[in-house]
Amino acid sequence: MTFLTHKKLYSTILFFLLIISLSWSQERHIITGKILDEEGMPVAQAKIFIKNTAFQTQSEVDGQFSIETDMKSKSTLFIQKEGYLNQKLELKVEEKTTPLNYTIELRKPDYNNVFTYQDPQDEYAVFLVSLVQKNFDDPKYTVNHYSKGNLQLISDRETFLGQKRKDLDAALDLHTTDKYVYLGELASRITYLRQDKIKEEVLAQRETGSNKDIFFQTGIDSDFNIYNKQVSTHLKLISPIAPYASSYYNYKLVNEQKDPAGNTLYTISFEPKRNREPIMEGELIITDKDWQVTYFYGAMAGENVGLENIKQLVVIQDFTYNPTFNRYLKTTQNIYLKGKFIVFDYIGQYTSFYTDYKKADYLKKGDFSIELIEYKDDFLNKSNNYWDELRPTPLTAKERGNFLNKSIYTRDNTKAILDSIDKRTNNFTIFKLVKGYEYLNSYQNRSYHYRGLLSTFAFNAVQGFNVTTGIDFTKEYEDLRQTKAGTIVNYGVSENKFRFSGYLSHIFNRMNHNTLTLSGGNTILQFNQSDPIKTPINSFASAWFGKNYAKYFQKNFIKISYSQYAFTGIKLNTALEYAYRSTIRNSVSTPPFAPNSDFTSNNPLDPRDFDNEPFINNSMFKLQMGMNIVFDQKVISYPNQKQYLPLSRYPIVAINLEKGLNASTSNYNYTYVSFSTYFNNNIGNYGNLYVGLSAGSFLEKNDISFTDYKHFNGNQTFIGSTPTYNSQFNLLPYYEYSTNKSYIELHMEHDFRGYIMNKIPLLNKTRYSLVLGFHMLEVPEKDVYQEFSIGLNNVGFKKFRPFRIDYFTSISPDAPKKHGVVLGIKVLDLIQK
Repeated sequence: MTFLTHKKLYSTILFFLLIISLSWSQERHIITGKILDEEGMPVAQAKIFIKNTAFQTQSEVDGQFSIETDMKSKSTLFIQKEGYLNQKLELKVEEKTTPLNYTIELRKPDYNNVFTYQDPQDEYAVFLVSLVQKNFDDPKYTVNHYSKGNLQLISDRETFLGQKRKDLDAALDLHTTDKYVYLGELASRITYLRQDKIKEEVLAQRETGSNKDIFFQTGIDSDFNIYNKQVSTHLKLISPIAPYASSYYNYKLVNEQKDPAGNTLYTISFEPKRNREPIMEGELIITDKDWQVTYFYGAMAGENVGLENIKQLVVIQDFTYNPTFNRYLKTTQNIYLKGKFIVFDYIGQYTSFYTDYKKADYLKKGDFSIELIEYKDDFLNKSNNYWDELRPTPLTAKERGNFLNKSIYTRDNTKAILDSIDKRTNNFTIFKLVKGYEYLNSYQNRSYHYRGLLSTFAFNAVQGFNVTTGIDFTKEYEDLRQTKAGTIVNYGVSENKFRFSGYLSHIFNRMNHNTLTLSGGNTILQFNQSDPIKTPINSFASAWFGKNYAKYFQKNFIKISYSQYAFTGIKLNTALEYAYRSTIRNSVSTPPFAPNSDFTSNNPLDPRDFDNEPFINNSMFKLQMGMNIVFDQKVISYPNQKQYLPLSRYPIVAINLEKGLNASTSNYNYTYVSFSTYFNNNIGNYGNLYVGLSAGSFLEKNDISFTDYKHFNGNQTFIGSTPTYNSQFNLLPYYEYSTNKSYIELHMEHDFRGYIMNKIPLLNKTRYSLVLGFHMLEVPEKDVYQEFSIGLNNVGFKKFRPFRIDYFTSISPDAPKKHGVVLGIKVLDLIQK
């Protein structure tokens, strides 16, 4: 290398060093000043800090302060001292070399003057929390996890509405000395790259009782991370250290002290600004060593965070400094909860320990598959010695006794022991004749279920008063295969006719869930077989007002269907059916409770036509094939089964082909293809968005049977029955847009989940949430149909909130109804289809 080359290189280096030096000297600036009170006396230990930076200091005994900043533009200097009103100065340096020196006066609040008294946000506490946000560095690691959880009844109540607790819920059939509804412990290994790249290997687990769908046992289920955008997989919750958290929480610095290492610890309390949002109250301890959380306490109402069976939930976490990571890492976590099962009070606790953190900087996205949790082969077969050596804290005598009794039943599962357990819940009562009844045979892994009469009692113009019931049989095998069979009986009083149908289904394995089902019989169906007119609504409208909206046909059929997961995220299904479809007529001409009214005919094409039928009776073979695609589907793997989770961050896609062939009426043959996709997810803290788009076409231009048209879910009543109107038009007549050609259908609905309502005084106390909707339908030879809606969801009182109220307006020359209000009763689908 020549001298000139060296000289050029040195010159370049010196040039860059000069630029860096000048840049540093220009960006850094010293601000000095003095803090005085209204009488001119110096104020000591006032907090001085600059928002959106890490610069802070406090005033000396003489009120003097000096703070360094790198002002590149206008900044705000805050001065805060307990007992004084906050003061802030807008700083803007014109000449970078000009020193800034201020004399700042702090005034005391006038508590007698509402116009001058302020109760401001603790800006210094907000400043400290912002430092935690800015300095967080998500580490990659593996860690050992152990958890122990329990749910216990604390209610002495034994009955409800005259029914014994065990008859209402077999899981609540507990001895007086043993109130454990659930008890379990688990050991696992967690690998963490980031929030959406995490996996867990469950090494050991043992449980007794039922967890009642309260999932906090595994490390992923119990993960509560205030650093993450989504704090928990189970909770809809805004973290107190989220970037926008100061819009939801009031903060206060309650303590400041030194730890043994000389670091400053700040204790900051936080509480909701509004008590009807997905937020909590609690406390943080922050260290100034890289601005990290060392302790967290949060208490929240279950109804605020989307947990229906939980009244209150408390989370407590401790963090310990780890020199390998140079970070404070979570070492223990306790989740305390309380609520009701039906009307019976319970409490619960889930305790987790995290040990043996190891760095995993080698981790990358490709190391994480679709498997979220993997249960190892022998996870259920660990000895007592294994648990005693692993467990961080010993079991209580009550816990040890509960596990011991369970192991006795597991080891000595003789017929006599299992029969004695079943006997407690197999007793039959008159109430179960109406409600339904289940008979268990645990020794043979069999169960029988009688469907009852109450939820199936109905009325329609074709059958009059009618009832449907049946018996189902289930057989479970040790390798998790399952066989189910059942028969369904329907009887219409006015037409004096029974209809029988049945099914036989077998799951061959639980890995890809390949399922074969054979069904057949005689049944009555709505022309729109997605049942847009729910039975309770049609029964009430028909019996009391003479509005027989539902139109039916009869089908005698035999059908074989098969489904399985071909791959994770891709589920295939196919079916072949032979059916004879026939028309039926009303057997009742006037409603029983409105004798001056008359029913319309059972012809959906012309309800005033009592002479002609909507289609020609026909027989047909029908072949159906479909595929559902979930692009980022996750699974939980067990040694001999997989659980496919239905959640997705991306739209879910469905593709279907339906072929009607060999019809007795040749024009009734058809080929129909459809595509649909939907997205349903939270959009940050702005609520939940649903978007559903579908399109389809009949490829042959045949004049097919009206039973095979594409029908759309309309509504001619003022009642809605679904929590989300994700496939329903609420002002559209039921069969107005039915087509045998093609269609495009769009549904959009956004539930703000309190994001707007909770910020409005008085209305925030109602716990209602604002819902906006748009629905569109296009078919040939019709004008595009559109509906816009605005409504309130979560309407009710206390925890009973089964209603929503929406105003709809339609835009279409073909729409007979332009405006309407719909009362949504979201529990109707649970009562009866």
